[in-house]
Amino acid sequence: MRFPVRAVFLSFCVSVLPAAGQEPVRATGLRVTGEPGMGKPFLHERAFPNLTFKEALDLVPVPGVNRWLAVERRAQIWSFPADEQTSERALFADLKAIDPETGNAYAVQFHPKFTENRFVFISYTKQGTVEDGSTLSRFSVIMDDGPPRIDPASEVKILKWRSGGHNGAAIQFGPDGMLYLSTGDSEVPSPPDPLNTGQDLDDLLSCILRIDVDKTEPGRTYAIPKDNPFVDTPGARPEIWAIGFRNPWKMAFDRKTGRLWTGDVGWELWEMIHLVTRGGNYGWAALEGSQPIKPETRSDIPITPPVVAHPHSEAASITGGFVYRGKQFPELVDAYIYADYETGRMWALWHDGAHITRHEEICQTPYKIVTFGEAEDGELIFSHYAGESTLHRLVRNPEAGKPSEFPTKLSETGLFTNVAEQTPAEGVMRYDIHAPMWSDGAKAERFVALPAGTPAAVTAKNKKTTWPKDSVLARTSHVEQEHGKPETRRNLETQLLHFNGVSWQGYSYRWNDEGTDAELVADAGDTMKLLLKHPKAPKGERLYEHRFHSRSECMRCHTMWTGFINGFQPQQLKEPERFVEAGIITPDYLATSDTRLIDPHDALGELEPRARSWLHANCAHCHRQHGGGSVAVLLNAELTLEQMLAVNHPPQRGTYGIDDARIIAAGSPGHSVLLHRIAASGAGHMPIVGARETDVEGMLLLSRWIESLPQPQIVPEFPKSNASAADAAVKQWMALAVAAQPDLDEAFHVLLSDSAANSLRLLNYIDAGEAAPSIIRETLARTQGSPNGHVRALYERFVPHTQREVLLGTSPDEASLLDHPAEARRGGLLFQPGGKASTCLACHFMQGMGRDFGPDLTRVGARMDRAAILASILKPNATITEGFAASSITLKDGSIQTGFIKERTTDSLSLKTVAGQGITLKTQDITSETPLPVSLMPEGLLQSFTAQEVADMLEYLSKLN
Repeated sequence: MRFPVRAVFLSFCVSVLPAAGQEPVRATGLRVTGEPGMGKPFLHERAFPNLTFKEALDLVPVPGVNRWLAVERRAQIWSFPADEQTSERALFADLKAIDPETGNAYAVQFHPKFTENRFVFISYTKQGTVEDGSTLSRFSVIMDDGPPRIDPASEVKILKWRSGGHNGAAIQFGPDGMLYLSTGDSEVPSPPDPLNTGQDLDDLLSCILRIDVDKTEPGRTYAIPKDNPFVDTPGARPEIWAIGFRNPWKMAFDRKTGRLWTGDVGWELWEMIHLVTRGGNYGWAALEGSQPIKPETRSDIPITPPVVAHPHSEAASITGGFVYRGKQFPELVDAYIYADYETGRMWALWHDGAHITRHEEICQTPYKIVTFGEAEDGELIFSHYAGESTLHRLVRNPEAGKPSEFPTKLSETGLFTNVAEQTPAEGVMRYDIHAPMWSDGAKAERFVALPAGTPAAVTAKNKKTTWPKDSVLARTSHVEQEHGKPETRRNLETQLLHFNGVSWQGYSYRWNDEGTDAELVADAGDTMKLLLKHPKAPKGERLYEHRFHSRSECMRCHTMWTGFINGFQPQQLKEPERFVEAGIITPDYLATSDTRLIDPHDALGELEPRARSWLHANCAHCHRQHGGGSVAVLLNAELTLEQMLAVNHPPQRGTYGIDDARIIAAGSPGHSVLLHRIAASGAGHMPIVGARETDVEGMLLLSRWIESLPQPQIVPEFPKSNASAADAAVKQWMALAVAAQPDLDEAFHVLLSDSAANSLRLLNYIDAGEAAPSIIRETLARTQGSPNGHVRALYERFVPHTQREVLLGTSPDEASLLDHPAEARRGGLLFQPGGKASTCLACHFMQGMGRDFGPDLTRVGARMDRAAILASILKPNATITEGFAASSITLKDGSIQTGFIKERTTDSLSLKTVAGQGITLKTQDITSETPLPVSLMPEGLLQSFTAQEVADMLEYLSKLN
């Protein structure tokens, strides 16, 4: 549904343009420029400054002719001279002209003997998800007096595989002359690995493949190398070289060592760099980095952890690069150079084949680094992915190691004459928006500032917005330490969005306890906790947890798809005529959208525009086309209900145990998973970055809107009876509870017959003030002890903060876990079927249960105390139990066996494999034996446990003696 502008609006804005000669409003004292921190070793500069491309995805030199290729996403490939000042480019290939169904081109690679055979290989896809929609093709290249170009009629389609969301599609030739090709899981971001392909060997997805393109065999335009690791594995695709990748984005062989490096784009927590070896398994989707995702999909091939795993506080979409073998920067020789697409950061990694010897961030750029190119002399360039992609290179930073002039205190920014009072400096303007994002009850003031000397206002052309360099948007968040008393206001954070001339960067300033100034927060972000007084909170006290987001977390919401700015937008901006008159914006900027939001909490406003405005403000920065949301739901307000892909659509990431669940179930709030995501606490809460508490008013607004939506009359029909049945169960429960019936157990059982659906409906009644105190008391007494975790998550906000379930996360405090009171009986229950610790029995034998692969836990307490047990779980690679250091054994027939060596003689070797079997290998059949440097037990196994659960588990294990 659209919320249109009145016809006179833009003409009015034109009428208030600054008069001729009138100076536009500018912040004369603004001092926000550059970037914070010590100067990195390298800066960046334009390479080939007279050239631009459209969404360039790959850069490859043409062997022997001093030219480059740039692969554009829309399937055109251009060649250009390796001359810095060139403006010449020539069409090398137009794949859409060959096949109009072509969607995207991804990569190009020349045959190692290109000067002899003139072969080039290109990977491209059809549009959308198609079973054979990804193609690796070979073309002949015409080399005459003009620029090189393919012969369209020469195409030989070498290999096809499924196209979809994650295509990988990087191509490299190895030092062995074989062609290596990466493939992703071919699916949407979420749910993770919906095809369960990551750990399988029976298809070509989530793999790095290896084929011989110089030979053919029956039924193939290529041959399978006989030493591929899974040639003799029943049911396996013989092309597979390694498995377990989500979206391996760019890979490269080190020219000197022959090692294969790749970057793998992560899901919700980690971005990975892998050193890929023959027959390796890199985890997806059993693990994301060290985080268990779908452990039930784990194969018998041991998982090799990433060389580096960046948390999403540092990186959000990794781009693999090259090992530097150039001469311009001797200090980078032997370093694997890679970057992050979202943050523009670049790292150098030195590795001796077994361990990292050095690792550092070397450059901060404002670019979306989507690919690197390695010149024939080993020097590197990289591409900024944009509508007009530009090429760049590294240069030494003369200010390396010196602190920057970026303001480290809010008082140094020039935004305020009085920081404590938030008094804007000259030329800094306050602005308000129609639909603020819910921020756990915090309120905000907003400011915009354009620097002096920039007469250009914020303009737009073809709906693309242009801001002057060093423009700043600021937002100061505050809470009332005692609800309803403005005099108890405490400023928490001032967020800055700074436009550095190329892209926007986000920064946070943390206010001091005195409220006099705020200090720049470190790159990784920070957290703080406050106890606030609130009459509706349990025991009148609310624990407010505030996250100062890392700089990469900021850019997960402020993306190119929203124009990087989520507040100062035509849909949101109140009184836009003020800013037109001040010369801050132009009328064409307002014309970039014909939608206007309204205040979701204005009771006089229409229901649907209010609900859609709430969703737009809180969800649409991710849940929009290309926005990065892990579910394909579109929640920006300009769309129709049908275009949202949400109303009466089945959920993609779980149903909460609700029969007939929908993302938005027309007429039935209780069956709407979107509402459960908003209302529940814990891991399933949305948004994934931002607010952690429920916006009760917003949830009630959405509930009323969903209830007003007409039931569908199409198949699959959402049963109208479900909504009425849920309401009947809730009303029956409330009637009995208000009458204080002595036996409420049966009524509560009926209430939970559709579990979370009825519980959410009941929650609506409680939040709306339509439930008597006895109903609330009886409900909370039962939901807090409910065996259904989805139900508990809905009602957790009624639990005093001192009693809430807190998970360990990624950095547990070992000392506090060991000091925590514990009970062995409870710990034992965790190992029972369905218990959190029962996954341990997939590898360990204990008390007559489990699998005999890892160390037997039956008497673990006899050899290890609680501290040692905890350390072995948290840091499995630090100390590997004697006899359980794994080795990878390669046999002459090309097969690989991995496991623990139990006995060795001159003639044979006894191995316990990952399948738990004991096998004996003849020494004469073994070609190589490689000790694995890491434990086969993954890290991060305790992240989803509470401190109490870990303490109980340790107590139980320590008693097994």
